[in-house]
Amino acid sequence: MSNQVKAVLGALATIAVWATAFPCSKIALQHVDSLTLSVARVVGGAMLMLIIGVARGLHIPTSWREWGLYIVLGMTGNFVYQVVFNQGLMTIPAATSSIIMALTPMTTALMALVVYKDHMRPIGWVFTITAFLGVAIIILWNGSINIPVGAFWTLLGMVLFAIYNIVNRGLSLKGHDPITVATWSMFTGAIMSLPFVSQSVANIAAAPAITWAAIMYLAFFSSALGFVFWSYALEHAERVSDVTNFMYLSPVVAAIGAAILVGEIPDMGLYIGAPIILGSLYMFNKCR
Repeated sequence: MSNQVKAVLGALATIAVWATAFPCSKIALQHVDSLTLSVARVVGGAMLMLIIGVARGLHIPTSWREWGLYIVLGMTGNFVYQVVFNQGLMTIPAATSSIIMALTPMTTALMALVVYKDHMRPIGWVFTITAFLGVAIIILWNGSINIPVGAFWTLLGMVLFAIYNIVNRGLSLKGHDPITVATWSMFTGAIMSLPFVSQSVANIAAAPAITWAAIMYLAFFSSALGFVFWSYALEHAERVSDVTNFMYLSPVVAAIGAAILVGEIPDMGLYIGAPIILGSLYMFNKCR
């Protein structure tokens, strides 16, 4: 199996569990606050990743610089990111949140130009832009933009996750395997959340079973396994943009999941924008 195929499979698996996190988070946030959900996701995911990591022969960082990078990952991809992401979902639909997060590929690509000189061919930029146009059609279909405060929280989360991608890529290029990256980034995020664990446990204990089920899915699949898939994809990608462009699929998957799980029915804009996004992804990977 070629590295390109591995990167594509890793990216698709990631999108499957990350995009469904939008409606599942909406379900959980009906009964717990954003901080409680963030703590549960990070701590639960870290526990699973430590088990997986130990079984696979986990590499332990040997320098303060390595630990520093993992602390940055713990903030930008886990604890702080989760808090602002969930805070955003408190006031905006799951599909809208996923659309804002779809800005991540372009933001990551711009950062990669500066940090790694990770240039794309002009045709790559063309299809990156057309994919974003598909996202724009979805969000602008009703002819006006009425963006609540939650959208700004989500925008901050998008920037944090773009930083996570850049730091993750750097560790992957230095030989850090996906399990190691996912485990220590979640572990450091979990350490940051420890002061809030006691109150979060009390809040979750008082929540109904549907909330427990949503939290377990978010912690074990969307968080733990999702980050393994994502690190795996970044490890085998020739360029960061080859993987991050798959995030344009997230609004489509999230909208379908939201319609099924929480009854948020998308308008016609999704049916027009989705083919543009899918077509742009196909052409990007074919012509890159």
